[in-house]
Amino acid sequence: MNKTSFVPALVLLTMGPWAMAQPPAGGDGSGSSEELAQQAQTPGATGDQQRHYFFNAAGKEMPYRLYVPRSYDPNVGAPLIVALHGYGGNQNYFFDSVKELPALCEQHGIIFAAPMGFATDGWYGAPLSIPGAAPRSGGGATPTTGRGPDEESRYRALSEQDVVNVLEIVNREYKIDSGRTYLMGHSMGGFGTWWLGQKYADTWAAIAPMSGVLPNVDYQLPRLEGVPVMVSIGGAENPAWVEASRKQVDALKAMGIPTDYFEPEGATHGGMIAPTTPRVFEFLVKQRKNVHGR
Repeated sequence: MNKTSFVPALVLLTMGPWAMAQPPAGGDGSGSSEELAQQAQTPGATGDQQRHYFFNAAGKEMPYRLYVPRSYDPNVGAPLIVALHGYGGNQNYFFDSVKELPALCEQHGIIFAAPMGFATDGWYGAPLSIPGAAPRSGGGATPTTGRGPDEESRYRALSEQDVVNVLEIVNREYKIDSGRTYLMGHSMGGFGTWWLGQKYADTWAAIAPMSGVLPNVDYQLPRLEGVPVMVSIGGAENPAWVEASRKQVDALKAMGIPTDYFEPEGATHGGMIAPTTPRVFEFLVKQRKNVHGR
């Protein structure tokens, strides 16, 4: 089985417990490419940070958000969570949805990195079959992009590459425990977690797709052999999605893949993020990958 690994081991950042109490350094990460280029950055800093870099393939500056716990010691290093936002979101997605996120990072001593993924609708390199013609979680029609298949494939490739770029950039600045690098994401980011999870399976100690399972989609689960997976979905979400998530867990268990499942009762698609994220942290930080092979 061929698996791809980010080289070197993944490194990502995030923001601290003070992130919600005051604006992160560099504003909110919005603005034109030229405006982003003028925003100050401090390499190796801790706390809540808005960062940016010039994405050569896209020809513009790209934002990403980092939280590095105040306890970070460059001589010791830290584990890392990479978080992928949902459709229409940006690098601030999880920080806006989970007010205690900085405190979670401080509590667990973990770096949290939130790439933009090139665009609000980039899909992180997932194949065009995701989401295909499936309706939105609320039952609305599949969003139209106006892009043809070739253009859409290139668009999605840039989204994946942006995530890879951020990992490489952060890896040059921070010491990451290569046996404790994790991937999570919600909705579109949940699909991205499945996709980048299996494509770069040798990189992750565990993955946690949230509200990211559609019926009748090939998620290439055999490529996740040895990678623990936590699946979650709100109990009040689309019943077909909920049933597909439960079946996905059964399929993972049948393959011998370590699996956990969380279904917050009565939680909607967006409302499941806040109660689920602390559970995701608890699951992920318990997992460790043997850097010399699983």
